[in-house]
Amino acid sequence: MHFKRSQRSRINGDDSILPLTNVVFLLLIFFMLAGRLASPEAFDIQPPVSQSEAQARRDGLEIQIAASGDIAIDGEPIELDAIEARAREALETDPNLALRLKADGDGDATRVVAVMQALRDAGGERLRLITLAPE
Repeated sequence: MHFKRSQRSRINGDDSILPLTNVVFLLLIFFMLAGRLASPEAFDIQPPVSQSEAQARRDGLEIQIAASGDIAIDGEPIELDAIEARAREALETDPNLALRLKADGDGDATRVVAVMQALRDAGGERLRLITLAPE
């Protein structure tokens, strides 16, 4: 038995690629919009090297301290006097919020201790120190 091909299949042969093209462009747009997942770094910070190989979790409020002593919370510069109030606001909305402290290894240790004291005064009970993994 011999079947004839319809005229439509010969004329619209390129229609089968159109849905694939649409999906590829939709995925491209999605990844362009969702591509920025990490909070921006306010400073170039080189944390000290850790003795532990455990990976740090990325959730919570991130406090950054540069070698120059500048401080930022989630990428926004802030003064030392305002840290306690900002941390208290965040902890009121989520009492189990983890605080992540990322300090430069070449920075002043007294500045780090002052920030830790301000976070404790704000009611922070869970503080994670961010370090580099050992090589």
